[in-house]
Amino acid sequence: MADDAEHGRRPPLTTHSIRIDVDESDLPEDRFTDHVNNARYFAFVNRAFQSWYVAMGIRGGVPGFAAFMVRLEYDFLRQIRPPGVLECRVEVVRIGRSSMDHAIAIHDLGPDGQGTPVLAGRGRAVHVWVERASGAAVPWPPDVLERCAPSPAQP
Repeated sequence: MADDAEHGRRPPLTTHSIRIDVDESDLPEDRFTDHVNNARYFAFVNRAFQSWYVAMGIRGGVPGFAAFMVRLEYDFLRQIRPPGVLECRVEVVRIGRSSMDHAIAIHDLGPDGQGTPVLAGRGRAVHVWVERASGAAVPWPPDVLERCAPSPAQP
């Protein structure tokens, strides 16, 4: 089987995931359904990105600059019913001059968090590195890129 590199596709650069407990508070207020409202999926994705920002050292750690989310798309594949545990994963799949594309996946791990992961949804997000004062997109800082795309091990 051919290697992805031979076809010009880059393998994922880095992955960050968090576990999220889902309970009755994640249900819609009107309780019209017994599953988590779609808007909550976006809250779960936001929590995963907030955690990723901290792990990458860019949450408040780079004065005058910020990562702005400029695009978010998501496909809902399965209902999530509380109680349960989710794994929300963010994966860097492409780095441009000032943009960074992420694959997003939410897996349902079942009521006790020990079940076989079932894909509940997936999507894509794009961040742009911005200089706050001018609002201009600028290249990602090398130290951030090193955490996203570490150099291959030296022989």
